[in-house]
Amino acid sequence: MIRGREIWREAWRDYKTGAGAVLLVAVVFLVTVGLAATSVSSFGSWVSREGIHFREAGASTYVLRADGQVDPSRCDSLSGVGTIQAAGAMRVVSDTFFAAMPSRAVSTLEATPGLWNVLAASAPGARSNNTAGMWITDTLAETLGVAPGEILDLKDGRKVALAGVFSCPDDGRNRDLGYAVVAPVPARGDFGQCLIEVWPSEPTDASLVLEGLKPGLGSSTGMEIPAPMQLNSSLGKTFTAGNAWSGVVRVGILGAALTGFTVGFAWIFARRLVLSSNLHSGVDRLSLQLIVLAEASFVVLFAVVIWAPIGWFAGLFGGAPDGWVSFFAGLRVLLSGTAGLIVGVVVGFGMVRESRLFRYFKNR
Repeated sequence: MIRGREIWREAWRDYKTGAGAVLLVAVVFLVTVGLAATSVSSFGSWVSREGIHFREAGASTYVLRADGQVDPSRCDSLSGVGTIQAAGAMRVVSDTFFAAMPSRAVSTLEATPGLWNVLAASAPGARSNNTAGMWITDTLAETLGVAPGEILDLKDGRKVALAGVFSCPDDGRNRDLGYAVVAPVPARGDFGQCLIEVWPSEPTDASLVLEGLKPGLGSSTGMEIPAPMQLNSSLGKTFTAGNAWSGVVRVGILGAALTGFTVGFAWIFARRLVLSSNLHSGVDRLSLQLIVLAEASFVVLFAVVIWAPIGWFAGLFGGAPDGWVSFFAGLRVLLSGTAGLIVGVVVGFGMVRESRLFRYFKNR
């Protein structure tokens, strides 16, 4: 049997001389399997960006309206249950009048502390200085010319700190908060709405918002249980792109494995005459197979080195927050293709026989 160092040396010689068509196979493997891997990473990046849009549009936020029947502490406690990322309750109170525009009434709501996380998830560009005070929409903040951390003068002479600014764009969402003041209060008393932000988007988990109602409502009181509604239903009830993601990854992995197998098997099939001749000249079968596998490792190394920056760019394109997830999904596809290539090489080599040398020569 040939020593390990000589096996690598022989494989390197085949690469440099072109005898093993290693570079050609590497390019074919990169173009086929690498393209599949890049497509998966790119699709993941697109799904990530679409997911941000879905959440910021308020499509993953659900609202339960039941005047005076929402238990604020139960509503707030829904955060972290299932796929519920944030939850908070709110109620309408008397309008607010600012000293800067004393004749204009501004809609005002009181909210439990958990509501800010709901607003931040469904409002692009939400800003907070993490201090006590009211929250206002960006439209109102622009009108008043204020930013988080500043003190606001009210018409009645009181002063209140501005703790946060959130947006409520006209993108199809409910506009209850379009031009409003939200004042955080303790989770006590009767509230009229419970809001939850569900991500990943699961309509079944959205029904958990009903747990925010006071205990005992329903059959015992004769009250009709309200149905939760999306804050913005213009993008559909579910995030369909997210549902397709796992299927795309599975198809990519399977397709890459089959492609890699085909490339590896075809590579060995095309070299069957040379390999059979080597066996006939006295090279033992195990050493020859190790040389072929060493050449296959060059193919894989070439593909990984070239693909890595391409996959990284595809995964993180557009500032996708889950870019690394997309990159590693593409890498899984590439590694699946690598496994297929190795299996194809092993299977192809297993079919090469020294006894068929003259048949190979005749059919070359």
